[in-house]
Amino acid sequence: MLKLILMFCLILTTKTFAKNNVKEKSFYGKEVKASSAVVLDEVIKNFSHYEDKKIVMEAQVEKVCVHKGCWMTLQGSDETLRVMFDDYSYFVPLSLQGKKVWVEGKVSRKELSVKEKRHYLEDAGASKSEISAIKKPSFEYSIVALGVKVLK
Repeated sequence: MLKLILMFCLILTTKTFAKNNVKEKSFYGKEVKASSAVVLDEVIKNFSHYEDKKIVMEAQVEKVCVHKGCWMTLQGSDETLRVMFDDYSYFVPLSLQGKKVWVEGKVSRKELSVKEKRHYLEDAGASKSEISAIKKPSFEYSIVALGVKVLK
């Protein structure tokens, strides 16, 4: 029984170490091959021009889902934009926080329910009081990313 417990602990430690020490790649998902990108502030300012069109956008990563990297938010001057990954076919590491990226995909604006907002806050590591403070829906800009390129 002790051997079994020790083996379980070793496996758990190895997986945790491997998860937290993933080498950052230069791109995630499909490789972004564009030669230029529009900045997030421009996309928000002229949203009707970009809505539901495939674009390449540049911005700084604000947050990444702490559970598995299944979404991230990009920070503009006044607004943020949520990045979801095409068919959940890839995820990104927490180490992208603070880095500039190019994201390729289609942008949209949708209403987030209270339940969705609370779920995203939980995924971001927010406190229970922050989560319970959410009482009404709101709108959010988002993009379903085919690929993410990390800028040097």
